[in-house]
Amino acid sequence: MKILAFYFSGTGNTAFIVNQLQNSFGKNNVEMECINIENYEATDDDKIASADYLLFAYPVYGAMAPMIMWRFVKQIASHLEDKQAIVIANQMLFSGDGGSYLARILRKCHAQIVAIEHFKMPTNLSDVKMFKVKNGSQAKALALKAEQQIDLFCSDFVKGIRFKRGDGAGSILLGSLLRIPFSKGERKWVKKVKINESKCTRCGKCERECPVEALRLVDGKISQVADCTLCYRCVNRCPDLAISILGKNGPSKRYEGL
Repeated sequence: MKILAFYFSGTGNTAFIVNQLQNSFGKNNVEMECINIENYEATDDDKIASADYLLFAYPVYGAMAPMIMWRFVKQIASHLEDKQAIVIANQMLFSGDGGSYLARILRKCHAQIVAIEHFKMPTNLSDVKMFKVKNGSQAKALALKAEQQIDLFCSDFVKGIRFKRGDGAGSILLGSLLRIPFSKGERKWVKKVKINESKCTRCGKCERECPVEALRLVDGKISQVADCTLCYRCVNRCPDLAISILGKNGPSKRYEGL
């Protein structure tokens, strides 16, 4: 059995999960290759054809997949017909149908969904005061629970025990309660990355690390030149804590990842 995994990770949570999946599947004699969609190349198309299963992993935003992920799926749509697909979503709390959201897009590309799973991970919304950022031992405690769930998921999958969590009518309804208001806000948020110029030292790190090239250092000032994918990488990696997206001000502390 060979699995080809495509993933997007803004601040490291999904990368952590994919790494654990790779390790756990390996213990079950299953080969899993991982490709960060930011580094996808046309030569990877042949790998899709030879894989037994395709796995798509991403963080959930408002019961949806990140813009960069669903655009990627549409980019490779011509290679997905009749491919068996696994969807892995990670979330702060509850997303309803956060995994099923991408599964529906994959089905439109004629892929066959064989499993959907969700894992709880620490929040990276460090500029939103109502959410407490967890680092160190607190983050590791959540990661340990995820590791245990991943081991069980991989073991069950190999045995043929597979679930499509969040794919039922009830989950889709609950997800829509999050998705509808989030979608309205998203249209504004993707265009309004806020830079505190009094804090910003123009180091250019946000420009270099943005996965969608939305930020650019021009004439000594960081400007937004494209829609943000809301991954929060710039917010949490800015050494000056000068960037915010959902919050009004930059974070008091960053999410450090796992």
